[in-house]
Formats: sequence, structure tokens, C-alpha cells
Amino acid sequence: MRRDKRAISPVIATIIIVAVAIVMSIAVAYWMMGLATTFTRYEKLEFTSAYAIPVFDSEANRYNYTIRITLKNTGTSPATVTMFLLNGIPYNEIKENDELVVVTIVVTTDNAIFDPEKGVTINPGDGKDFEITFPKGTVTPMGNLTSGVSLEIVVQTAAGNQYPKHVKLP
Repeated sequence: MRRDKRAISPVIATIIIVAVAIVMSIAVAYWMMGLATTFTRYEKLEFTSAYAIPVFDSEANRYNYTIRITLKNTGTSPATVTMFLLNGIPYNEIKENDELVVVTIVVTTDNAIFDPEKGVTINPGDGKDFEITFPKGTVTPMGNLTSGVSLEIVVQTAAGNQYPKHVKLP
């Protein structure tokens, strides 16, 4: 065996250790950024339009109010709409003289009746259109729903977030 062989020089060893440290720090940084984006996702719904119009119901021989709403998800996570509140009362619990008032909500984008059990999912960047219809002049604990009244509509999501909007009845 030859005894005059040497190990690698200390300068080269230092360069190798520094290179390995840089590669490891870059790998850890990418891993941390992946974790950060996973935990910083959020939902954010915005009303792009909301207005009420009176519509004549020929079957019932009366006027109804139809409120047309367009919601857009400007967040980074899908948002699932699970409930609509009208002046703080869930739409399917509004009563007049102890009788339930028929309030229908149609998801016009999907041409389907809104089902609070299933909800409606709005993906990031997407929007959905809704129509809320109820009889004009309905008298409820929240007041008489007639012309000139301001109605607060709150959209509630599966995450528990609430998004309010005021609409004046024409």
C-alpha cells in the first residue's frame, strides 16, 4: 500500500459541505412554501350584483319579489353556500301568522332549486347566480316586506362565514 496518498483537501471539503447545505436549505424552503400555501387558503365571496324586482305570479294572482344575486368567489379555496338568511331568519323558517311562508331559491346558473343539505359550491374565480322569491307584502316578525323596505340578505357558507348584503325592495 502506498502511504503518500492524501485525503481531499480541506478547501474542497468545505466547498462540498457548503454546496450540500445550500441544496438542503433550498429543499426545506420549497417544503415550507408548500405547507404555507396549504394553510393559508381562504374563501371569500363577493356580491357582484344584487337587486329586487316585482314579478306577477298568475297562478297565485299576486305579486312576488324576486331578488337576483350574483356571487363570485375571489378567494383561493372553494366556498359552499349552505344557507340564506333574510333579516337574520333562515329563509326556510320565515313565518306569517304561524304559517311558513314559501320562499324559493333557485340557482339560475345550474337551473336547480337550492338545497341547504347539499349546498352550492363555488370554486375560486367562479360565480353563481341565485333568485330568491317570496310573496310581496309578507308580514313577518322582521317586518312587512313591501316597497321601500331594506332587506338584509346574508349568505352563509359551510366554513361558517357570513356575507351580508342590503337590498331595497322596489
